[in-house]
Amino acid sequence: MTSPTPQPLALKILVGVALLGLLYMGRDVLEPIALAMTLGFVMAPIVHRMRRLGLGQAPAAIVALLLVGAVVGALGSVIVGQLGDLSQELPRYENNVRQKIGTLRETMLRPLQEVQGRAGRLVGDLGPAPAQPAEPASPATADDASVSLAGQLAAAVWGPLGFVGVVVLVLVFALLEQDALRDRLIRLIGGRDVRAATSALDDAGQRLSRYFISQFSVNAGVGLAIGGLLALLGVPHAAVWAVLGGLLRFVPYVGFPAAALLAGAMAAAMVPGWELMLQTLAVFLAVELVAAYVVEPQLYGHTTGLSPFSVVVAAIFWGALWGPVGLLLSTPLTLCLVVAGRHVPSLAFLDLLLGDAPALDLSQRFYQRSISGDAVEILADARAFLKRKPLAAYCDKVVMPAFELARQDFERQQISPQQQAAAQRVILQVLAELTRSPLPARRRAAVLDGSGLGLRLRRERESVEGRWQGPLDVPPGSLMLCVSLPDPGSELSAELLVRVLRSERLDARHATVKELAEVPPDARADAVGVVFVVCSGEASAEDVGALDVCLAQLPQARVVALLPAQMAAQPPRDPLSSERHHHTAYSFEEALSLVQRRPA
Repeated sequence: MTSPTPQPLALKILVGVALLGLLYMGRDVLEPIALAMTLGFVMAPIVHRMRRLGLGQAPAAIVALLLVGAVVGALGSVIVGQLGDLSQELPRYENNVRQKIGTLRETMLRPLQEVQGRAGRLVGDLGPAPAQPAEPASPATADDASVSLAGQLAAAVWGPLGFVGVVVLVLVFALLEQDALRDRLIRLIGGRDVRAATSALDDAGQRLSRYFISQFSVNAGVGLAIGGLLALLGVPHAAVWAVLGGLLRFVPYVGFPAAALLAGAMAAAMVPGWELMLQTLAVFLAVELVAAYVVEPQLYGHTTGLSPFSVVVAAIFWGALWGPVGLLLSTPLTLCLVVAGRHVPSLAFLDLLLGDAPALDLSQRFYQRSISGDAVEILADARAFLKRKPLAAYCDKVVMPAFELARQDFERQQISPQQQAAAQRVILQVLAELTRSPLPARRRAAVLDGSGLGLRLRRERESVEGRWQGPLDVPPGSLMLCVSLPDPGSELSAELLVRVLRSERLDARHATVKELAEVPPDARADAVGVVFVVCSGEASAEDVGALDVCLAQLPQARVVALLPAQMAAQPPRDPLSSERHHHTAYSFEEALSLVQRRPA
């Protein structure tokens, strides 16, 4: 089977533009269908519950529609009744409204009118001649105007009623044919791969259901909180503003502020002063802040799979494309696109752009931030990681893979000297902060590939702790010696191991094979309890021979070979001879566990 030929970029752009044009030109048809299908997702759990009771698909759909219709009708009757009472009370507030309008006119509109008047006098002569007064309308003209007004009113009412009728009609048939539509969609999306299409639809359905349930719960709680607080403040018809706030909150970014402004305007009309209006707006603001920054992060979590930035962009995009309906459906439609990106390889860029999964893992972020000289974000990520896991795990899962990425790019000569210098400074600062090793005031430059970086890190510690990296008069068997072979990867891994062991309050020192002969005899005799031999590359015969001589002088010490495979293109071979009993570790966590484990 031949692989499909990749499409050129120009063709993909043309297809994208054609799809956008189709969405915009066909919005009159697509808007009610999309809204009905979204409502079908919302009502699908109710239909499933009814079917579990033994009802068929059609009776279950009818019962679900009747239940939802009854709830909506009851809620609408309450709102209509409250609005009727409110309309009857409006004449009592006429004096308050006139007073506030006069105040606003004096404080805001009059200065603007004065400026406008001066500007008008300056350019008045340039304007057209004043229009002649219109003749009084004849009775026939007045009748025609009445007929025209009635026609405009009918057209204004017919449009929303027709839209609602289409939505309800499509919703009814979508619920009645739910299983058949699902099968057709699976066949259309997956072809013969039924499993992949089923996984995609199940993922989309679960995410949409969780999103709608969570949003409905939050908005219901917001409405109840607003209603209770406004009732305590004495705002008349608090139930209207509670329901309005809960319902309009389904429209992102626009609906809830509109409800707050309406409630504030009505509160301003009800009493002579401005205190009730300010208190009403404060209630809406406080409830929204608690819901948006306390309740929703705990309740939603990552149930939707959308990043906050993508939610904002989606609201702008769909609002500009489909107007209020697009704004209402922006999150569900974008969520469907993200699910498609996770299950369709050619649409993976949608998940990358709109999803909440991080675009770079921690090791890639460490590498990217280091070559850009940004230690702040690395430290923030590291501190968040270390709250859950120890430093050994951070070195294994983040630092070592980042150094491997650096090694590969360095061998391909893709890292500039400026990036090397910046990364060296960042690595020194990050490791000093994480291991609480203070840096001296003046530091010399090093390179990123590890050439001298491991020894440079060790010299930074020696400048604070002394040449022998601590006192020599230590209890027998308490010292842990990390011996590195003479290659950059081994030296860097050995220094990291020292810092990992020191983070666990263990007395660890770093020395190369050639430096072991310089260690005083009293520090070599019985003080060394464990010897770590760190090898990240191919050890030469000379290095192996020198290592055997050094280990022969420490017969009482436990020997552990640390072979960090991520620091080399190929897994390193054990440099120790099989005659010397020793353990082997392939990560810092494993090496630490061998030390903390009691010897058999």
